[in-house]
Amino acid sequence: MVVVSLFVLNRNGSLIYSYETQGSHLSSNDKIRLSSTFHGISAIAAQISPKRSGGSFSSLQGIRTLDADTFRLQCFHTATGVKIFCVLLPPYVDADLLLRQVYAHYSDFVLKNPFYELDMPIRFETFEKEVQRSLAEFHARLV
Repeated sequence: MVVVSLFVLNRNGSLIYSYETQGSHLSSNDKIRLSSTFHGISAIAAQISPKRSGGSFSSLQGIRTLDADTFRLQCFHTATGVKIFCVLLPPYVDADLLLRQVYAHYSDFVLKNPFYELDMPIRFETFEKEVQRSLAEFHARLV
């Protein structure tokens, strides 16, 4: 199992969705602490990084990957400020396609749902099933 956890943060850095595989054991407080710390560090990194010419969205993204000896955090930044990131265990692989698929599911099953209020926690079974399917496909490609 390569992806241990998956998180979706709203534009303010609040945790609105998390998914953990069977091997993970983070408490609710640990999940909130991890996500808010990542959001803060990513915002600081975006501010101190050199500005690119053109002023496009891509110049203000923040941290995309954070590598450590025993894990990797990989993040996909959306144009609206939503951050989708995952925690991966070695061997490290690029999870950008997975994160983009989760964002597509977020757009299709959460944002298009008339009962969803922006920046509130995501509690939709269809979204959860699609995330699980995407994770299963991601892991199947690694075998």
